[in-house]
Amino acid sequence: MFDLPLEYALVAFPDAKPSGKVVPELLDLAERGIVRFVDIVFIQKDEDGNTNTLELNDLEPELYELFVPMGEHVASLFTTDDLEIAANKLPNGSAAVLFLWENLWVANLRKAIVDAGGELVERSQIAPEVVDEFVQALASEQEGQEAAS
Repeated sequence: MFDLPLEYALVAFPDAKPSGKVVPELLDLAERGIVRFVDIVFIQKDEDGNTNTLELNDLEPELYELFVPMGEHVASLFTTDDLEIAANKLPNGSAAVLFLWENLWVANLRKAIVDAGGELVERSQIAPEVVDEFVQALASEQEGQEAAS
């Protein structure tokens, strides 16, 4: 079904009022062929911690039309467990959108790697927070070495 990497992101809106300002950026990514959105779920968590989810296909027609240009909706791939885990990461009284996308940009790179006789052994992402921690630790280590000399 999918031969390219899938990624997801959970985007929270603490005041439970997404403005829609993210939609143009998402549309741009899809229109330029960088990604194809596979699944989108809207999550609301009330003040008591109760959650309500809404799949892309369940949106009102005028809202659905905003998202359809981002790619043909394949299926509801997020499981109930996925949605529960995502909702548990949210504070009460908030809203979120859970996106699942296929990285189309990888296709040409993968072809070039294979054509060159190579093989992608591993691919991952490093969170900015981890990079920041590493840079801070490295700076502290260098300061310690300079002080010792």
